Amino acid sequence: MNIKKEISVKKPVSEVWEVLGNQFDQAHKWATGLYHSQGSGMPKINGATCSIRECKTQQGKIREEIRVFDPENYVLGYEVVEGFPFFVKSGVNNWKLAQIGSTTLVSMDFNLETKGLVGAVMKPMMKMQMTRIIENVLKDFKYYVETGIPSPEKEKEMLKLSKKVV
Repeated sequence: MNIKKEISVKKPVSEVWEVLGNQFDQAHKWATGLYHSQGSGMPKINGATCSIRECKTQQGKIREEIRVFDPENYVLGYEVVEGFPFFVKSGVNNWKLAQIGSTTLVSMDFNLETKGLVGAVMKPMMKMQMTRIIENVLKDFKYYVETGIPSPEKEKEMLKLSKKVV
């Protein structure tokens, strides 16, 4: 299944890339659903700060491996290599940024491949769930890049998490 979404961010492409690419390992600061993220592994691609992003989510841990890191063309691609349910064969997310006047067009192209009978049955529900997640991630990203602070939804999530820790 393929899910493509776009959003316009009112910042120059270099500032948008700073958060998306250069701060790849810090997505937990802005993305609702990510409780923690950190980079690991020596960079395999020139310019990247790591090769892996490990994330803690409500569903558990996921590991993403950078496949494309191109700061000159503002392209980032990574594959979820661990953490999807058993019926998911692969998940690859590609981001592309383009300067349009004084704003930046953020394009996301997510490809998820399921496997087996369970995968075939779950595919429509997975598409609905992943579409909603991607839309929310893009809204969170836009808010964070434009304001420098997490979205109200992310703030609520962080507050809720802090109360669980105490």
